[in-house]
Amino acid sequence: MKVCILTTAHSPFDERIFHKEAKSLAEAGYEVVIVAPFLKSEQKEGIKIQAVAPLSSRTDRIWRLKALYRAALQEKADIYHFHDPDLVPVGLLLSRRHRKPVIYDVHEYYGDSLLTRYWIPKPMRKFVARTVDYLEKWSARSFAGIITVNSHMAELFRRKNPEGEILHNYPLKRQFEFPRPETIKPPAILYLGGITRERGLEVILRAMPLVREKHPEAVCELVGPVDTADLGPEFSDLTPWLKRGNVRLRGKVPYEQVPEILAQSSIALVPLLPTLNYQKAIPVKLLEYMAAGLPVIGSRFGYIEEIVEKNQCGLLTEPGSPESLSHDICSLLDDPKKALSYGQNGWDAFHREYTWEKEQNKLLALYERILAKKDR
Repeated sequence: MKVCILTTAHSPFDERIFHKEAKSLAEAGYEVVIVAPFLKSEQKEGIKIQAVAPLSSRTDRIWRLKALYRAALQEKADIYHFHDPDLVPVGLLLSRRHRKPVIYDVHEYYGDSLLTRYWIPKPMRKFVARTVDYLEKWSARSFAGIITVNSHMAELFRRKNPEGEILHNYPLKRQFEFPRPETIKPPAILYLGGITRERGLEVILRAMPLVREKHPEAVCELVGPVDTADLGPEFSDLTPWLKRGNVRLRGKVPYEQVPEILAQSSIALVPLLPTLNYQKAIPVKLLEYMAAGLPVIGSRFGYIEEIVEKNQCGLLTEPGSPESLSHDICSLLDDPKKALSYGQNGWDAFHREYTWEKEQNKLLALYERILAKKDR
């Protein structure tokens, strides 16, 4: 059986798309191809990457839909699996015109996320968000199955389409083979993933100078793409802020390098702001931190608060407060034994409950059900 996975917003080597879902399907015996904007077509680890022209801008994603649609048809797959809301029209064409089973993989609350997008004029945000949300839910009826990332999201789509699975975006156990932490590390503070104002960039930049007043040796690494477009004018030049806080911008790195970066860190941050989207999301970085045995400092709301409190794997800081974040960082730096205990608790919880290897069986079961219906 041949599977064709489609994305416009992600790299074909995205952690969830390639390293988790595509690899799990390939290991189960499916022929897997990923169609995505990329520099060149290639074969990697038994998975075919069918490239279409790379994107030059955000709006370019819309113009690439035709190319992605044509490339998808050429693959003549038995089942299609797409990941981004702008691909809904492509999914509808594949499902309705070509009678192909199509799975929609919903990563986040896209309607809610549009309410905070600076590139949409503020007076239009509510209208755009509601329209996208309505069209997304309406189209769900036409798909063979819906994949969601938590029970709340699953319930929203189940009203339109009862066939689906909740696939938590848990880390790969085989990718995070860390020993249980037993030693105290130097004061290296980490934020992993793309970062913007609503993900805590401004809070970190303001908090780190406060931390260094007490711990001048502390360093903070931001590993991932940094977007400063929604910061205030005082952050138009980041250089003085980076210097004062000893903050280093490492940029985006290949997924394979993430474990080494985690191993070199001692405290990990999840300082997200409580937007509608993040209030309902489980940040995968939180679970990766736990897998590495790092004590976590996360914002006090939503699933972040629930997971940290349940597993006693770190501290909870007041969202948007540099003073609260700096206080909690200093608290862990002042008490390395407490930090180590939090890291051990997180490591134990990850291996007990939060691995992708436990989730992949649900993905394979969904495919089996959908393909069984197709063959009737």
